Amino acid sequence: MKKIKIYKPIYIIILIIYISAYYVANSGYYEYHLQEKTILTNELIKEFETDVKTNQNIDIKDYLIYEEKDYSNKLSTLMYKLSNTGVKISRKIIKAIFKKLSYLVED
Repeated sequence: MKKIKIYKPIYIIILIIYISAYYVANSGYYEYHLQEKTILTNELIKEFETDVKTNQNIDIKDYLIYEEKDYSNKLSTLMYKLSNTGVKISRKIIKAIFKKLSYLVED
């Protein structure tokens, strides 16, 4: 009886995820988003071509759209700090080991 109670919410959650993914795929949201990027790119290409025809100063930064995305979150920030701390500690340990080894070699 306990297995049925545990699995039932899991099946419901999986079903909800499937239905939402199906809706997003069939609604065309992703394709619409890609189409908007394409239209914007085509407009910038036309603007570039007109600037070339009119012999204006051309700077590539004017025609490129760069969206810098920040994917950091609390977990990634914590792991980054933990990793840096680990690197610092391991460097200190390695330096101490080689310092002791250098005393042995010199004597």
